[in-house]
Amino acid sequence: MLADSSSLIIVGLVAVAGYVAALYVASAFFVWRDARRRSASVLFQLFALLLGFVPPFLGALVYLMVRPPTTLDEERAIALEQQSLLEIDDDQVALRPCPSCGRDIEAAFIVCPHCRTQFARRCHGCDHVLRLGWSVCPYCAEEVGHAPLGRVTRTG
Repeated sequence: MLADSSSLIIVGLVAVAGYVAALYVASAFFVWRDARRRSASVLFQLFALLLGFVPPFLGALVYLMVRPPTTLDEERAIALEQQSLLEIDDDQVALRPCPSCGRDIEAAFIVCPHCRTQFARRCHGCDHVLRLGWSVCPYCAEEVGHAPLGRVTRTG
């Protein structure tokens, strides 16, 4: 009976030691893999692997404090986002609200694409945008007459 309990204790201690060893190797592997995701430097990756193994479990905690805050993928995504935001700022179109329906439209629009309210018209002579109240084109001096105000109806 005593021999059975001592062998059971030994088996339990071996199981616990195996579990702790597996956890130790897994934490070192996690540290090394995370270092590869956060830095392209081989020297830093080897340092992280050493930290993962040398002070048992404490090295992983030290690594968590000294590791770079973002992964390489996150840095690439941030750089792409910043680049796309800069491109949007360069190509940004001036917007204004439509006086009729209130939706945002480009400032150069002649007709609101939502409610079809006409804001301006084009000169037949020089193709410049003219305001609705103008009777002569200030660019080419062509008589333009008065176009009806209000909504534009689609023809054809």
